[in-house]
Amino acid sequence: MKIINAQACAGLSHLPDGEWRLHSRFSQAINYCRPDDTLLTLFRFGKGMGPAGVLLTTRHFAACSHLTRLIKQGNLLWGADILIRPRRVLSLTPEVAELRQDNVHVSPHLSGLCGALNQPLAAMPIFDRFTQELEHWLKGETLDWSWLIGCGPGLTPAGDDMLIGALAVLYATGHTSSPRPFLPPADQLAHLTTSVSCRYLNSARHGTFSTPVLRLLRRWQSTRSVQYAVQRLLNVGHTSGADTLLGMAMAQQVLRQWESRRVHARSGNNTHVYSGC
Repeated sequence: MKIINAQACAGLSHLPDGEWRLHSRFSQAINYCRPDDTLLTLFRFGKGMGPAGVLLTTRHFAACSHLTRLIKQGNLLWGADILIRPRRVLSLTPEVAELRQDNVHVSPHLSGLCGALNQPLAAMPIFDRFTQELEHWLKGETLDWSWLIGCGPGLTPAGDDMLIGALAVLYATGHTSSPRPFLPPADQLAHLTTSVSCRYLNSARHGTFSTPVLRLLRRWQSTRSVQYAVQRLLNVGHTSGADTLLGMAMAQQVLRQWESRRVHARSGNNTHVYSGC
């Protein structure tokens, strides 16, 4: 049997052991599923890693491309004559800290629902509705994202990517104590969007995100330039990276306004979001 020492894995402990069947195959990812549509992914090194799967070198990814069936036991995967053994386990949960406010929407990249990113956020078609929903949630009110979930192009629709971006900012700033759930229950979510997108949304609701999203959050939590991290995120998918970045930017906008209303008028300090240095 050929043993492949994978670069890393994440989220496997949350997935059931047993048989996984081929779901879909792409140049950067191979998805395997269970009968309940739970997904496990083999990621090709280069564009980051999602919240549940195994990261492989390009050579090892190619060696696994013919596998139509995997057996999972703990963090080990078997397929045909191949054993995949991750060398380390990653935690893909962001740390809670202040986020530096950057003008990230200057990029000309196209988003799936709102056009180019280099236009004022407030001028984008769904800005008002999106930010109003976020404010409702911060107030502890019930949300209704049914108008957005599953909307837009892509295997992970643009609206879903925006919600993942917003959730990443909320987790990284500690705004997760609302008594109301941010997303519909998993069984309802499955009727609103694709199975691949469900996996990312369900991971996001538990505070787990892809490595490009985490990299950008860490840059915002430091004084280092965000340019490289923004570009890495924009390279994800056709518009997924841009949509995720847009959701992050809109969530930051809402949090800045939310915190400004809460701080003392004389201090001028925001608790979690500051305007840069």
